[in-house]
Amino acid sequence: MQYLEFLKIRLQGVVPESTRLPSGFHLIGHVAILNLNNSCVSFAEQIGQVTLEYDKRIKSVAFKTGPTEGCFRKPDYTLIAGDSNTLTTHVEAGVSFRVDPLRFTFSGGNRAERIRMGKIVESEERILDMFACVGQFSLHAAAKPGTEVIAIEINPDAYSLLVENISLNKLNDRMSAILGDCRNVHPKGSMNRVIMGYLHDTQNYLIHALDALVSEGGIVHMHIALPEDKLLETTETVGEICSSHGFTSQVSIRRVKIYAPNIYHNVFDILVE
Repeated sequence: MQYLEFLKIRLQGVVPESTRLPSGFHLIGHVAILNLNNSCVSFAEQIGQVTLEYDKRIKSVAFKTGPTEGCFRKPDYTLIAGDSNTLTTHVEAGVSFRVDPLRFTFSGGNRAERIRMGKIVESEERILDMFACVGQFSLHAAAKPGTEVIAIEINPDAYSLLVENISLNKLNDRMSAILGDCRNVHPKGSMNRVIMGYLHDTQNYLIHALDALVSEGGIVHMHIALPEDKLLETTETVGEICSSHGFTSQVSIRRVKIYAPNIYHNVFDILVE
């Protein structure tokens, strides 16, 4: 039975028929993450309890209550049912993550983009992840044999899980972690590809990504949250920054998901030469 139909049956007579119940959830390890609209919030606990019954893998249920904020990218969720221990092991495309999705950003909507990193990197590439968190993108990249990956994270708690995840996936021979601000601790002139998994004014960090690339250039994946009418302006800014650094650039844009009303999570794939 589909999740929405299950909710409707189990909550009949409990919530008004006009309530727009969630049609699905993101499952991260044993934690189910819901998006609830305003009509649902007052019934969050009831929805959470029924969600626990829907899938035996689910031990904790939470819903999003605000945006992810700050340089530590702390998400804003409220636990509404189940186990309060939300540290879990999540597996996708053969890569394992120890993560607490209520403490560290790990969006279900980014799954396809995370997996894409493991498909597009090539053997012998040297890859830098400037905003690694627990290794969402860089672990997939390091899973490709022959790669060398450096992952930087500023949050000490996320960094600890990043180090744990490198060992968990047996990638110590080709992946290393650095604790610190990527603007100050990134390698220079030695990388073929740079991942910038940060969403706020990410173009301000682009000069540091360019510093990291080999002199011939490479590829930069710049994540950024923008309204659609800012895409052209940001593309021009990217070109100007690359030009001032002695590079030409070609940009293609991928829309990952809706981030907020009229704001989209985009990835600028920047070929730098």
